[in-house]
Amino acid sequence: MTYHIPVLLHEVIEGLNVSSGKRFIDATFGGGGHGVEIIRRGGELLGIDTDSEAIVNAKQKIEDGEWKIDKEKLTLFQGNFRDIDIIAQKKGFERVDGILFDLGVSSHQLDSGERGFSYRFPDMPFDLRMNQKEGIPASEIVNHESEEELKRIIGTYGEEESCGLIAHALVHSRIKKEIQTTGDVLAIIEKVVGERNGYSTASKVFQGFRIYVNDELGNLKIGLDKGLELLRPGGRIAVISFHSLEDRIVKLFFQRKELRIITKKPVIAGMIEQQQSKRSRSAKLRIAEKI
Repeated sequence: MTYHIPVLLHEVIEGLNVSSGKRFIDATFGGGGHGVEIIRRGGELLGIDTDSEAIVNAKQKIEDGEWKIDKEKLTLFQGNFRDIDIIAQKKGFERVDGILFDLGVSSHQLDSGERGFSYRFPDMPFDLRMNQKEGIPASEIVNHESEEELKRIIGTYGEEESCGLIAHALVHSRIKKEIQTTGDVLAIIEKVVGERNGYSTASKVFQGFRIYVNDELGNLKIGLDKGLELLRPGGRIAVISFHSLEDRIVKLFFQRKELRIITKKPVIAGMIEQQQSKRSRSAKLRIAEKI
């Protein structure tokens, strides 16, 4: 099982001041790229992920010895980082030296057709839930919400200019036949914007529904608030965001009087990393330190 290459790895490790004996939380453990490097630098880590597959994958890699790390320094927990305070207390990480939030979707999740994260798997359910055991799938939203609400989701969270036309087309299509798969959604989008623009528009539409279904922005605000309480004075919080809505929340949060901003401007990936990883091209890293 292959996960994405960690974005801005060197910048995150340096920015968090990782060193031996310090304790950290990776609130979005994913494929473990950042977390494993923290442990290799001598840190102790609590890795949280809402995706059960990420936790299973991590345990397998530890068992197989693939990561070559001291497994005693890694604690794993499946959960949403909106509950970071409760999880940290359960696992004995009430005070930490650094917290990382790597937002968005991993390459593995995009490659898992059954999640519906990508239009590359047209026969898969239009689901988009990070944790398929909670919440309602995106297909329920597109089939039952009002046209006005669909327009708001696509326009606000997907930042798509054709939100009104696409919302109207979705409502018109579902009258004839229930919308069930990613292919159904892509076909409707292509009818509105044309086949040439279909994929680029679909990326925004899928993003909009994914953010809405998982309440990603609400969870981010809650997670940042609770995470700040867990930091020791001098501890740092690092956030990698992938679109303007996330970045705006982080930028505003970092203006809190308890924080000193380390990155005056967001750190972006260098040319070589951008060539190696498409995901890194839209990544912005911001770091702040608790006073």
